[in-house]
Amino acid sequence: MLCTLPSPNPSPHDGTMDNETGRARLELYVESLRARMDTDQFTLLMRTFHAWLKQGGGTLRLHLEPHEKELFTAGVQDEMLTLMGLVGALDPGHEDRADHIVVDLGDGDHAKGVRSLVPRDIAEDPQRLAEMRRRLDAEVQQQRQQREQDAHEVESIARASGLLPENDDTAN
Repeated sequence: MLCTLPSPNPSPHDGTMDNETGRARLELYVESLRARMDTDQFTLLMRTFHAWLKQGGGTLRLHLEPHEKELFTAGVQDEMLTLMGLVGALDPGHEDRADHIVVDLGDGDHAKGVRSLVPRDIAEDPQRLAEMRRRLDAEVQQQRQQREQDAHEVESIARASGLLPENDDTAN
């Protein structure tokens, strides 16, 4: 799973009411998750969330064991996105992120099972959601094409350097 959201505010607590309210809202939400979620799912969610916080936000690539993959359901992923939004709302000027909604963008030709945290007005606009899915799908396609090109170049270098025989078609 890849989740990309703005980095949490690394600055120290500024003492404003909005920041205090935002932190209290995050803490209350985490406690509500603890009360209503399966213990193993909550533990995995918190471990994932803390890893995201520790790296300063951005994209998080997860390497989950098979039993963890079963626990990391769409519902748990939705909660991860919600927590990311609540942290993003701690950034001055971005308080509205706390009210964003998790939406299922559906499947494109290349991107499958995409979920995103969006403002309510976008969540209620099917055309804007479809455009988001098209853009993400194009990005995934471009990334796949780049990986294929990179793999071909690495294979060509390996052949030229004698690491692979000229006629070895086992990689194809």
